[in-house]
Amino acid sequence: MDESQSPSHDWRAQLSGHAGDHKETLIAISDAFLEEVPMLIGRIRTATKSADSRTLRTAAHTLKSCFRYVASDDDVEAAAEVERNADSPDQITQEQIDHLDQLAKKWCQCVAQLKAETADSM
Repeated sequence: MDESQSPSHDWRAQLSGHAGDHKETLIAISDAFLEEVPMLIGRIRTATKSADSRTLRTAAHTLKSCFRYVASDDDVEAAAEVERNADSPDQITQEQIDHLDQLAKKWCQCVAQLKAETADSM
């Protein structure tokens, strides 16, 4: 990740804190994040297109929870906004979904990097 895409807050400390500063736990959380987040984006896309409010709400809520491990408040809020609007999927724009997708990719890249660094240090 280049510096222009670097998060402005200390996401490494944020994720490490959730792991209790245990390397094995950090790797396990990272694995779950890297598996879950892309699936959630897929569910959000599909649920938006099919107007499936329940799936959309659940996927956005879970994505919001995943983002809390690493992301800034603004990024968490992007997922929360989709969750709040789940009862009106037609009100959720393609730009919002694309933005969530970009955030998910950014955070997956960060988490994968930290996971690799942690594994290398064990």
